[in-house]
Amino acid sequence: MSMDIRFTKTYRRLVRGTNINDTSLMATDYLNHFNEVVMVLELIPDMPDMIEDAETWRPASYVEHFAASGISDKDLAIWAYENAPREYVDALEDFIAVADRKLLDAIAQIKAVLRTASEDELRNTVSSLLTDIKAVLDRISAIINGTMVRLDQSQIDVVFQRAGG
Repeated sequence: MSMDIRFTKTYRRLVRGTNINDTSLMATDYLNHFNEVVMVLELIPDMPDMIEDAETWRPASYVEHFAASGISDKDLAIWAYENAPREYVDALEDFIAVADRKLLDAIAQIKAVLRTASEDELRNTVSSLLTDIKAVLDRISAIINGTMVRLDQSQIDVVFQRAGG
């Protein structure tokens, strides 16, 4: 048995009974970093001033999120992530980059539309942007929950092209 496999088995035993997935060695609490801003964006058609709250959102890596977190397992979450199987980390970081880009672009687009759009146009814009973002967040959730999800380069190019990059 290789050293990596033995250590991974040990890490997986150490996270049992916590909110850290014992396959990916990642915690779903990271999704809160994205879900909070998505909820704010969903409110904008009814409460346009919420754009100001959305504009305060900034990307945060998995480790940055947990370092600033108040959850009791934050140190374990960071340690587990730093020792997670590379294929999960790589996949997660690919999708985090896409989510960060899509969210920042969505905030800018919604802010621009707020000035000129009708309520229906605003609602449709927000809905359309959030549909794409939620699809990426579903993939992030799948990875954290132990399902391997990867994009090949052509799929990555399409995602970034749709995000305006």
